[in-house]
Amino acid sequence: MREVSKIWCWVRNRLCVVFVTSLVLTSCTRTLVPVGTKAISIPTSTTQQQIQLSPSPSDETESNVYAVVWVDSEDKIIVRKPAGISGTAVSELAYDQRGIILTGSSTRLGSSTWVEIYAPTGGTGWVNFWYLTEDVPPARFCEDLRVNALLETFVSGLINHDGETLTRVVNPKRGLILRHDWWNPEVLYSTSSVSSIYSDLSEIDWGVLGGSDFHILGSFREIILPQLEDVFLISPEVKCNEMIAGVTTQVAVWPREFDNMNFYVFHRPSPEGGNKYDWRTWAIGIEYVENQPYISVLIQYRGDI
Repeated sequence: MREVSKIWCWVRNRLCVVFVTSLVLTSCTRTLVPVGTKAISIPTSTTQQQIQLSPSPSDETESNVYAVVWVDSEDKIIVRKPAGISGTAVSELAYDQRGIILTGSSTRLGSSTWVEIYAPTGGTGWVNFWYLTEDVPPARFCEDLRVNALLETFVSGLINHDGETLTRVVNPKRGLILRHDWWNPEVLYSTSSVSSIYSDLSEIDWGVLGGSDFHILGSFREIILPQLEDVFLISPEVKCNEMIAGVTTQVAVWPREFDNMNFYVFHRPSPEGGNKYDWRTWAIGIEYVENQPYISVLIQYRGDI
């Protein structure tokens, strides 16, 4: 039989697809395959060689420097001593604080990891590690070729409905967080559950439709996957750390709690001469873990927000 695969490339800020046809020999052995899986598409060795031969500027990033993330713009992080919520408040961090230096000490309290930092007011104190992200300057992030490779792998997994491929690109510290709309609540997939995201048919409450009390109920496969494919199975417009949106009743914004998180935007514009509200954008928030980029957040924007 013949197999048609897709290779993704970047041309003038667009994610482009090239179709490649190859012969595939199959046997008659019967195997059990999870619902929704397809042939695994392995990233090409050419892409991997480019990354090795052309190291990007962010390879030089110090992973000991952190920034605040996942904190509402009206809130602050309390720096405590000793570690834990019962510790004495010795300082605080703004929701958009950057340049935070870790001392190298950490401790586990229940399900949370606390790390010791050099407090802005002097001395040291402890904060919950969940609210920190490696501080990567936006310009350096947008030049990082490893991020391009990461996104190409993500799209490959999306095309093939391959949860194992998705697992490799998801933040090992946080898992994968999705928002059906930027203002809807977060749905968290732990790192251990990402591999079955395409086959798991469990019903999830993704929030409500804009301007109504109607809840969006269904599995990832039923609700989110078609809307991802609507953007990524074409050649979407792509921007780094810049929002792209069509006509909308509300302002389409990157959430303030993610001000220190770099992101890429993929936009499918409304059809020419058609419904001006019929557009869709997916923003992908990317964090670094031990100086390696991973996908943390997927957020959708639409014309009816």
